[in-house]
Amino acid sequence: MANDDIELVRSRSLEGLRQRKNHHNHGPSVASRPFAGRIGGNQEFTLNPSDASFDSTVKRVPDAGTTFTWKQSFSVHAFTDLELWKESICEGVGTCLQIYLSGLYAIGLGDSTTHTSLGPVTPAAFGAIANTFLITLFIYAGGPVSGGHFNPLITMSTFFARLSIFPRTVLYILFQCAGAVVAGFLVRVSLGRPAALFRGVPGCYIDPLIVSPGQAYTLELMTSFVLLFIAFGVGLDPRQRMVFGPALSPILVGFAIGLCSFASGVARPGYSGASMNPARCLGLMAAAENFTMHYVHWAGDITAAMLIGLLYWAIPIYEH
Repeated sequence: MANDDIELVRSRSLEGLRQRKNHHNHGPSVASRPFAGRIGGNQEFTLNPSDASFDSTVKRVPDAGTTFTWKQSFSVHAFTDLELWKESICEGVGTCLQIYLSGLYAIGLGDSTTHTSLGPVTPAAFGAIANTFLITLFIYAGGPVSGGHFNPLITMSTFFARLSIFPRTVLYILFQCAGAVVAGFLVRVSLGRPAALFRGVPGCYIDPLIVSPGQAYTLELMTSFVLLFIAFGVGLDPRQRMVFGPALSPILVGFAIGLCSFASGVARPGYSGASMNPARCLGLMAAAENFTMHYVHWAGDITAAMLIGLLYWAIPIYEH
């Protein structure tokens, strides 16, 4: 059976399932807007052009459909969309909560780095396991509302791959960064520690006396690119819907970030692991009152996001 036939059969089956659910469910409709850049959704939750609300929805937020032009992406009309602001607030709150938790165990594990016979290996392993669960659960929690990004790296990459429009990208990153800074200071207040003790946070600390800017940039770039390559393949590519669907995708994305955290955390003395989330380091480094080489966390991630966008332009998802 041809791929088009398989997709048609599957589409009809899903539509039939929705109709049966609607027939037996007389309650209110679920408030979840279509969004192509939803992590773990594999573009399952996008509007079909045959949908009665397609034109009006896509006019407000073009990324509710599977494809849109750069001109549509840069339209400022979406800045006036109230629902987009609500989704952005969700990104800010989710990022705050996520970084608060990750900040707590990162600082705790950082203190134990020299307390084990294996040096940084044991803390890096525990940090990777914690990251796996943390990211997976937050994607599940935030996916139905905002797409579950909670990370400028993910938001920037979906923008360059034309899965998120420019207004969404700007608002998401602004709220993510604001939430991260709030989280950083909440961690500091919660632990009652001075700023100086926050400077060695794993995933953000780079010793400029040991690691050069070029080395740090390369490590951040390549680790982030690996994460995006896996995350896009398992959590955003619609071709994977036929393999395992959106239910398993967040778990695989969590495994990806856990693997990348561990690999980068044990590889280089003076380098406590790749950030892969510049908002996290912005928040925790703000609490530490020290931004040494913080530009690397942004430069590497922006480059990785551009590379994944270029890759999906060269090897497009949809046939034209």
